[in-house]
Amino acid sequence: MIDISVLIVNYNTAELVKKCVESVSKQRDVNFEVIVIDNNSCDDSIPILQKFTPHITLILNHDNQGFGRANNQAFKLCQGRYIFMLNPDAVCLTDYDLYHVVKFMDEHLQYGLVGTRIVNGDHHVEQTTFLHYPRQKQVSIDFSTLPGELATVLGASMVVRREVFEETSGFDEEFFLYGEETDLCLRIRKAGYMIGYCQTVTVQHVGSASEKGNPREEVLRKKKAGKLLFYRKHYPHTDVIKIVKQDLRHAQFHLLRLSFIKLFFGLNQKQEGKYKQHVVARDLAKSFLSFASKA
Repeated sequence: MIDISVLIVNYNTAELVKKCVESVSKQRDVNFEVIVIDNNSCDDSIPILQKFTPHITLILNHDNQGFGRANNQAFKLCQGRYIFMLNPDAVCLTDYDLYHVVKFMDEHLQYGLVGTRIVNGDHHVEQTTFLHYPRQKQVSIDFSTLPGELATVLGASMVVRREVFEETSGFDEEFFLYGEETDLCLRIRKAGYMIGYCQTVTVQHVGSASEKGNPREEVLRKKKAGKLLFYRKHYPHTDVIKIVKQDLRHAQFHLLRLSFIKLFFGLNQKQEGKYKQHVVARDLAKSFLSFASKA
């Protein structure tokens, strides 16, 4: 019996995913399998990953399926009791991390999904657990009746029970890259399970490696689009409209302020970046409100 299946979704992180798979391959005292899904990388990822076969199952997509859809794709092939979703820019720091993950899940039956401890490249601990959902305090829903205290965990390193993933139908594939783990955690809690935190396992995470080289405003657009989708799915429509209108006013105010500075003094590099970010926020808010008014 396979105790745990490690699912790694890769996109253009050749050298990092190599280190990731190597760290997983060294795991001891646990029955595991590794499934890597490559989302049509254009770097050296594929030849690097092919060197690990047949010790891993390698799925090569012909286009970028996104994080959630690719994990759902791998889940259909995996056999583990637990599913460990690990980012390609993360590595296991010891040879017994999977053993400790399985032990933790076996001993804490109340948790449907858990996040692990994560450190960055400088070994500083990252925030991986969150008590509230995005803008939760601005909506009229009472989340206090849901099981457990944790709302969600960082998606770079998280473990879910096979039966819980099946019961909740896995990731919502409408999310492309950002927000899908928050949505999954909320649906798992609504299904009656708690979200947990496993302190006995620490992974090292670079962060945003697949977005390296992409314009900052493009990354911001994806993140904000993910949040808007989350709001639309889980919050009352009137609350969402209030939030988006607030975002629009905020963006317009700062664009006006920065336009004044640009006219008389010019913008430095940091201000130019802020200006582009506020343009993205303004445009997304306007588009959302326009769509909502026609719905």
